[in-house]
Amino acid sequence: MGYFAKSNLVFMLLLLLTTRISAAAPQAVPINRIAADHSANQYFNYLEDENASLTIDDLLQGSYQDMFASGAAEVLNKGFSQSAFWLHSRFSFPEQPDIYHITRYVSLEYSLLDSVDFYVIENGEVTGKWLTGDSRPFNTRPVDYSRFLFPVEFNRGDIKDIYIRVQSTSLLRMPVTIWTPSEFHDAQRPKLLLDGLYFGILLLMLCYNLFLYATARDASYLYYIAYILSIAAFQLAMSGYGFEYLWPNTPQVNEFLIPLSICAISIFVLAFGQRILDLRKQSPLLYFIVNIIIVLEIAGAITSLLLPYAVVIQTLIVFTVIVAAVKLYISIQQSLRRIHTAQLFLFAWFTFLCGAMALAATSMGWLPVNFLTTNSFIIGSAVEVIVLSFILAERSHQINKAKAFAEKQAKDALQLMNDSLRETNRTKDEFLATISHELRTPMNGVLGCLQHASQCPDQSSLDTYLNHADRSARHMMLLIDSLLTYTELQSGNLQLQQEPFRIGEMLDKARLLFADTCAKKEIRLRMSLDSVTPHTLFGDSYRVGQIFNNLIDNAIKFTHRGEILIEITCAAIDHESQSLKLIFSISDTGIGIEPEKQSQIFESFRQADATNNRGYGGLGIGLSVVKALLDKMDGTIECRSNPGQGSRFEVTFPCLFQNQDLTSRIDEQAHQPSRHAAPLQVLVVEDNPVNQLVIKSLLTRHGYTIVTASNGAQALLELEQYAIDVVLMDCQMPIMDGFETTEKIRNMDHRHAHLPIIAVTANGMSDDRHRCIQAGMNDYLCKPIDAQVLHRKIVYWTNNAARQKTG
Repeated sequence: MGYFAKSNLVFMLLLLLTTRISAAAPQAVPINRIAADHSANQYFNYLEDENASLTIDDLLQGSYQDMFASGAAEVLNKGFSQSAFWLHSRFSFPEQPDIYHITRYVSLEYSLLDSVDFYVIENGEVTGKWLTGDSRPFNTRPVDYSRFLFPVEFNRGDIKDIYIRVQSTSLLRMPVTIWTPSEFHDAQRPKLLLDGLYFGILLLMLCYNLFLYATARDASYLYYIAYILSIAAFQLAMSGYGFEYLWPNTPQVNEFLIPLSICAISIFVLAFGQRILDLRKQSPLLYFIVNIIIVLEIAGAITSLLLPYAVVIQTLIVFTVIVAAVKLYISIQQSLRRIHTAQLFLFAWFTFLCGAMALAATSMGWLPVNFLTTNSFIIGSAVEVIVLSFILAERSHQINKAKAFAEKQAKDALQLMNDSLRETNRTKDEFLATISHELRTPMNGVLGCLQHASQCPDQSSLDTYLNHADRSARHMMLLIDSLLTYTELQSGNLQLQQEPFRIGEMLDKARLLFADTCAKKEIRLRMSLDSVTPHTLFGDSYRVGQIFNNLIDNAIKFTHRGEILIEITCAAIDHESQSLKLIFSISDTGIGIEPEKQSQIFESFRQADATNNRGYGGLGIGLSVVKALLDKMDGTIECRSNPGQGSRFEVTFPCLFQNQDLTSRIDEQAHQPSRHAAPLQVLVVEDNPVNQLVIKSLLTRHGYTIVTASNGAQALLELEQYAIDVVLMDCQMPIMDGFETTEKIRNMDHRHAHLPIIAVTANGMSDDRHRCIQAGMNDYLCKPIDAQVLHRKIVYWTNNAARQKTG
């Protein structure tokens, strides 16, 4: 058994030695008998030179021959390595009748190899040598070919050794093939045709979409064009065509162009995808992630100019895998939403990935080498570029369709607007005619009554005419107030005031205003104020009065006979906060409102009618003003009506109230005589003589001493001459207006620090009161003046000033 084991051990050592010798000294391969597939990797043994220090002379000495490993059928692929690799094979040309000389092409079918040194050895001597690679100028190559092609001549009976030294910072992939010249040229025709077709497609898509971008100015086209340029630059660098035709004397371009083009491909395809798929709207999270990846890719493109090539390429491979996964996920997710654009994008990207994976599998030897597998990446990327162009065409179609729809909508909207403008113009003309009619009617009553009064022979008839003139003037003021309020509401400038007012006095004024109209139409006007409602409330008395008067006027207008009932109650009384909800209801026995029209009665101009056979008067804005005022006051209005049976309007709005004891004390204070021993001296600053006369007449009834001034400058002189107790100040005057005059009065001396100044002005807009108070005035009255209100304010402010002076 020991002898047998020793014999086996010796046999195995001899076998190993024989194998090493066989690898080191390969038998000559007949060059004319190589298989038709032209693959020659199995004929070449290889040696790894880790220090990249060996030379051809070192190898020819024979001391390294036993270190070569046997070749294999698959392509030699060593990945990223700093080593140099030597390939060695021996070929012979046996004697054949009638064939004395042949030529064979030995090629390395991978263009991204920095250094390729090719040696032909015959009888131990170097008979052929080429030192080339993509780090050396292109003219170092023996044949103009984008890869590496070396011609070797054989005479009958020759035996030649071929050594190839390869070193590169890129992927060390060394596919060796051997061709006859005719076979090589025959094989190049379909490849050149395919490459030409591929770059032609890229150029066609580039020009076509560049034209579309110039027309549409859509950033999607710009991203697509940049993507095409990036993938074209990548293919030019990878295939070697760029080095062969574009930068043959600048080999460094490849080292920078490949990583930059890889980054650019990722950047622009992601930007294109997020815009085409509308990720900002469809998926904000994915939109954010894509933007982060784009920023990282831009950073990678910048650092690729600084870091070693091998590190950059390996890092970009990782980024490319991430980008591919993200794009695939986005495409699938959006496709599941049945978005047609996303489905096309998924197909395009899937085709591109299939081509890339097929090329990688072929390079690793997992797929057979043929025309389709070798050119799978070109085919996949070409299909992708075409499909992406279809996506842009589809998007352009959708945009044009949406644009046409939007244009149609805009055209319809414009038509509606034109119709509305025509209707508005018609309504405006009717409204102006209505204003003219409605204002001239009470003005005719005023002027006519005054004419009759001037010729009236007895006192009783005079009183009748004057009463009619007063009611006509008040009705005209109601119309004017509605117009001004409507204008303020439309402009959004209306402001509410908070001041005490008497709800009972408001009803009395309304009864006085509408009594004559009700009497003419034989309508009974009844008013009811419950005992629970406080007498004094806080709110905008002017606007509350407008609401009451407009609703009463509307009820009278549409009631021909019967009665109108006005009821005022309150609810939700809170004595702690002194707040309540005031409820004002008005019921009539008029014509009523049809149910389908009840939602329209609060719109402007619904009652305007320009025909001669007008059944009802009014401006047509009364109820719209009421509704808008209640909205400002946080109130509500409800309407219940039946045609032919009358209508009922109920208004509710919140307001504050004052308890009865405090009201009584204030009334007593407001109406008690002034604390001054002598009659009050009132300075009336008014530039209009008629208004001066009216105000003087109102004040004389109460025993006041009147001093007048026609402008602000004269008022300052009168203040120096007389001991004025209160000033009634007009706002718009020549020389010096009321605002400037008030400011100067307040700055004169301490005597006028507490001098009451009451604005008496025709400026009736809501912000006029605020402007007067801001100027330093104490109170505000709008013309025409109510004598009782004027007297009450004078008493109140002079008493208040007297209390301040006495401490």
